[in-house]
Amino acid sequence: MAQGQPGADSLSPVTSSLIQAATNLYGTAPVFWGRYFTSPTTKGTGEYHHASENGPLNAAGIRLLPVARQTKNVGGSGQQGRADGALNAQDFVETFGVATLNAQGNQFIMTLDVEGDPELNPDYYTGWTQGLISTAQQMSGGAVQMLPCLYASHGHTDTWNALETAMDAGAPCAGVWVARYMDSLVSGKMGQWSDIDVTPASPNPFPATILAWQYAENCLHGSIDCTQTNPAIDLQNDFLQFLVLPPA
Repeated sequence: MAQGQPGADSLSPVTSSLIQAATNLYGTAPVFWGRYFTSPTTKGTGEYHHASENGPLNAAGIRLLPVARQTKNVGGSGQQGRADGALNAQDFVETFGVATLNAQGNQFIMTLDVEGDPELNPDYYTGWTQGLISTAQQMSGGAVQMLPCLYASHGHTDTWNALETAMDAGAPCAGVWVARYMDSLVSGKMGQWSDIDVTPASPNPFPATILAWQYAENCLHGSIDCTQTNPAIDLQNDFLQFLVLPPA
């Protein structure tokens, strides 16, 4: 048995005090922080605010995991997926700029948020990957490549089967982030990684690399959800190098 490294995500903006609270909880700073990217015009605290959040994340050396948030659309058509993916990519590239992204290695993960209402349509996922990848390339003159990933709950079998269908048809998936909340970990304290607990039962064999496990929600009085990275992966080469470190 082994442990990964801690990660966090939040609906509220990242602040220095929130990072410190998460660090106190884990005993070490999170290696990544998940925040939402929907479109350049989407408002609200859930969306990433680079003007206020870049600084605290940079100072703590925490990389950003962008999460594409259009959960009510994910059961839709391929056309809808392409349109949403284009907006997600536009939001990400405009937020950080091509120069910053180009200086940090050119390839970046974005995770599609699927909450199960509705479940994922494989056509939507395929379209989303197309819109995400092509728009980032167009905006950057080919310099920025987006790597599509998926977030969903362990028990959402229809979504995981849809992902396999899309992958079998050629859609890329650079990894998944699995949510499964364990009563023993409700405090947010990180337990041991368990392939049995984390890996969805279907499809079998599971078609994608599991990058991280969101094991508890609403920690720190509802401020963050708690995650650990998969200790079996090469953390730097398989995951962290594909996350942007926000500029100071």
